[in-house]
Amino acid sequence: GDVYKRQEDECARVRKWLVLKCNGVTFPKGCSQWQRGCPLLVPGLQASPFWDKRDPRLSWVLRLEEHYSIIRQELLNLRAEGGFQPYRSPVWCAHAKADDGVGGVAHDAGDWNVFYLELHNVDFQANRDRVPKTMELLSSIPGNYRHAFFSALSPGTHITKHHGPTNKKLRVHLPLVVPPRGSALRCADETHALVEGQAFVFDDSHEHEAWNHDPNSTRIVLIIDIWHPDLSAKEVKFLKFIQEQQLRVEKASTEGQDGTFFDIIDQARKIKPSDQSIWAIEFNSN
Repeated sequence: GDVYKRQEDECARVRKWLVLKCNGVTFPKGCSQWQRGCPLLVPGLQASPFWDKRDPRLSWVLRLEEHYSIIRQELLNLRAEGGFQPYRSPVWCAHAKADDGVGGVAHDAGDWNVFYLELHNVDFQANRDRVPKTMELLSSIPGNYRHAFFSALSPGTHITKHHGPTNKKLRVHLPLVVPPRGSALRCADETHALVEGQAFVFDDSHEHEAWNHDPNSTRIVLIIDIWHPDLSAKEVKFLKFIQEQQLRVEKASTEGQDGTFFDIIDQARKIKPSDQSIWAIEFNSN
């Protein structure tokens, strides 16, 4: 009896989410109004725009910061051979259609390019092989959502306000290159100024936007997603299974079709961004 009750409690949020989903409820009670617009909200999860990285469940973030210079050097070593691609998404969830016809863009000024390490089982092994020390650090992260990439905002870029796809994960930014005139990220009603080597954790299911304020230099961060710390191991296992099956079905059922998530990622890989949009960096002594 006690074991069964404990197992029930460990899956309480997922059970409630399924009931709400069956009843067409997409905005559970207890969620922040800043999360309205996020397509998948699991009830009963802490809804804080920014999280304290000193939370014992996030202690690995401090260890990541300790290795900032190693990660930064591996990033800078990428300059010789490329690998960055424009950030693109399906048009239905984008700010605007891309001028080149490949999906949609999330910015209304500047350029946003990414170097994917992990993304929904898409094969980016060649990218991972180029940053072995970074990948070793990522592999040790508890609750790793297996979605990670370097994100480069060219001078003057503004990523427009939007919501992430779900609250079942949190997002970690480790700023690796912050330009002299600064860069910032707003999540809900809080705005965070970026500092090189100082990671921050936020819940991107809340409305958020980002700026590179510098007209001459690039901003580059390492982005890592993790499962929401409130979720139990059984809830993570169940949600991971559901997600993997949905992606597998989507990939199989849309193969050969233009404009789908997987097609857009594949097409964007063939586009080579300009060096200036990624590597306009003012190097300092560190």
